[in-house]
Amino acid sequence: MIRRHVFDRLAEWLGSRDPRCLLLRGARQVGKTTAVRSIPSLASSDVRVMEVNLEEHPELERVFATNDASRILEELSFTAGGSPSGGDVVFLDEIQAAPSAMGAMRYLRQRRPDLRYLAAGSLLDMELGAGASSVPVGRMEYLFMGPLSFGEVLMADRTASEELGLIRGWRPGASFPEAAHRRLLDLLRRFIITGGMPEAAERALESGDPTMAEQVRASIINTYRDDFAGYSGRSDLLMLRRVYDWVAAHAGEKVAYSRIAPDARAAVVRRAIETLEAATVVFPAVHSAGNGVPLGAEARPSVFKLYFLDVGLMSQMTGVARIPLDRISDSRFVNEGRLAEQFIAQHLLFAGRPWERPALHFWLREGRSSNAEVDFLTACGERVVPVEVKAGSSGSMKSLMAFARERGTGLAVRFDTRPPSFGRARHLLGDGRGGSRPVEYDLLSLPLYMVGELRRLVEGLTCG
Repeated sequence: MIRRHVFDRLAEWLGSRDPRCLLLRGARQVGKTTAVRSIPSLASSDVRVMEVNLEEHPELERVFATNDASRILEELSFTAGGSPSGGDVVFLDEIQAAPSAMGAMRYLRQRRPDLRYLAAGSLLDMELGAGASSVPVGRMEYLFMGPLSFGEVLMADRTASEELGLIRGWRPGASFPEAAHRRLLDLLRRFIITGGMPEAAERALESGDPTMAEQVRASIINTYRDDFAGYSGRSDLLMLRRVYDWVAAHAGEKVAYSRIAPDARAAVVRRAIETLEAATVVFPAVHSAGNGVPLGAEARPSVFKLYFLDVGLMSQMTGVARIPLDRISDSRFVNEGRLAEQFIAQHLLFAGRPWERPALHFWLREGRSSNAEVDFLTACGERVVPVEVKAGSSGSMKSLMAFARERGTGLAVRFDTRPPSFGRARHLLGDGRGGSRPVEYDLLSLPLYMVGELRRLVEGLTCG
């Protein structure tokens, strides 16, 4: 089992003197159940997990609806084959199958405060949005989980411990060994094929061959497709699958409903997108003016891009997974940066505090003759930092320069395939009137594989 960063948060929750009910949220097969089953190994004393999968026991919905804590605990104990003792964890898996369970958790905690209550689900936004269940306000906290990060996979790869140490120890201005850089780029290419879905990543690590996880990825993709039938009518099902396939092939493009389905009404396409977002299969990056934090305060939800859940699943669906690894190094085979941008997007999405809802933002300026787009915006303290992604070792940075000049930012970040560096960038940028004006900023240039260190490095430069 690959150790997850979320394990640390679960250990804190276990050690709390008065823990709230905990709800673990994320897409199917990102490792939620496995994380909960690891709890006994995280605890400082003997702790058992009493697990009940509510998809397997739909009859319990009627029991939860009574809000009778004694009866609920009796039924759960019988279903799980044993009663919990003080300090144990009552785990309700696939809680979306019994919406009343979320509201009932408050009564369970009141009746048996010596127990810890944890639930997990993969379609919770859909249930909550439909008003099918209520959440005990003030008595519930959340943990959001995504796929494995590249850093988590490196930690599990015993052959990469030295490279992982170099990544974590690098500081702006320091050099970086060229041999380690080449090795890490090779590991990055493998991750782009394998992805971060735990079962696929573990299969690839065990075999040493990312292609060995192809069947696992195909199964996950088909599982998601089959899931669509459970929360849509026939016409909606066809549109869900259409949008699902479109995002895999066009991740990072500004969304125009007519480009996804020219023959369909915009409202139908929009509903399909919102459904997939609620299922956490796709994620939006929303335009923000980027004048300050929080970035969401100046967001325009109608202007957005979409990203897929996982770069490995995306590679599988677009056929990139069948390209030999040595050819993936050519940026033409990553669809001119689409996979590189997806890789960065899913890491930025889950790089924040695990109890906060994941969100992505980008910047767009549209004009008749001066369009500009910065791939992502991230915040540190009160400062907004623009982030650009390049698939290879070169590419224009005019949009980054435009944002830096218009917003007066002192720091910008670029991800590409070069070794890490830090320095002062000075450019002349056209002013749209036939002339040019200078723009200066500090540029933190990082290889794609160092995305997990972005927060540490940016905070050291802007918030230290």
